[in-house]
Amino acid sequence: MKATFFRCSVLSCALIFLLVTASFASPSAPQTIAVGAIVSLSGFDSNLGHQAKAGYEMAVEAINAAGGVLVKEYGKKIPLEVIVQDMESNPQKAVSRMEYLLTSKAVVSYVGTTFISAGSGVAEKNKIPTLVVASAVQGVHERGFKYWFSPVGKSPDTARAVFDILESLPSDKRPKSVAVFQEHTDFGLEQAQIFKAEAEKRKYTVAFIDKYTPMTKDWSPLIMGAKKAGAEVVLTSPITPDGMLMIRQMKELDYNPKAVVAIRAPDDLSWGKAMGPAGDYVLLMGGWHHGVKFPGVDKLNAAYTAKFGRPADMQTGPAYASIQIIAAAIEKAGTLDTSKIRDAIAATDMMTTVGKVKFRPNGTVIDPCPATIQWQKGAQKLIWPKEFKDADFAYPIPEWKSR
Repeated sequence: MKATFFRCSVLSCALIFLLVTASFASPSAPQTIAVGAIVSLSGFDSNLGHQAKAGYEMAVEAINAAGGVLVKEYGKKIPLEVIVQDMESNPQKAVSRMEYLLTSKAVVSYVGTTFISAGSGVAEKNKIPTLVVASAVQGVHERGFKYWFSPVGKSPDTARAVFDILESLPSDKRPKSVAVFQEHTDFGLEQAQIFKAEAEKRKYTVAFIDKYTPMTKDWSPLIMGAKKAGAEVVLTSPITPDGMLMIRQMKELDYNPKAVVAIRAPDDLSWGKAMGPAGDYVLLMGGWHHGVKFPGVDKLNAAYTAKFGRPADMQTGPAYASIQIIAAAIEKAGTLDTSKIRDAIAATDMMTTVGKVKFRPNGTVIDPCPATIQWQKGAQKLIWPKEFKDADFAYPIPEWKSR
């Protein structure tokens, strides 16, 4: 009887010990840390989506090659996984893809391009930290969101860079007047108004300003308006098809501005082949170029060239940096709790492939890379900032009849 009681007591103590031990044991670690990427892999915005997708995937490959991300909560390194969703150049689909990635894939962060901005409220509601590239929209950062970040410049940064470049010219060669073509979208109107404000602040004459709808077929009212007003520089932010048609119609209507800044249109690598000499000398701002001298860029560019047979594309660097920031934030937070990851992202102060990243309270980066590119002889040339340039700013551009 005593022996039986003793055995029961020992078993009971062992069971209690196991239960207590289990209660203090580390939780079960996930197989991967899921990051959801919302990009356009189809539709008119797909060029940027593919550029960013490559950057996300190459960053994940590099981090996983070193064992993954250390998560203190689990006491081990865990591989990253980027789950890519095609939003098909459609803002509404960006929203639905974000919801799907949370409910079905339990992502701890979103990354994405352009139209992911339509889902800023989704990220905030679900408390999922988000890093956006290929989107210069400033307005979304003024809505008080805590979970919305971008490692690249916004529309005010773009405007400042444009006028810094113009003012780098000898004083007797600088233009005095500009025309602003406003795309009738939230971003287009924002960028146009910021261009206008920056021009006026720096004492340039805004000789002409007017709106156009995306995929417009007739640019003549804007072109002739700017020509008649004598505008020396055109500032606009069209999508690629619009930019191509705008330039062709400028040539047809013999409008020869001294500079054309088109922001997004010449991002597409098809620009050079499609436009030929007519596409040369147009300026664009994408927030990065493979020629910038930040840590890790040479290695990324070499890997990209080996994989794709060309230098790294414009959105590849910012996308790569986004994953660097998320990985560092997870290690700093020591957990996969998204609110704590968000706090760690907000406190980011690190070097990345887009340079040093430190965020303002509104999620914009304090000192963004002002990389500015000009098409010259069918190739994208880095002309700004001066310390990184591989070509001089070609100004004024040759007249159409000589090109």
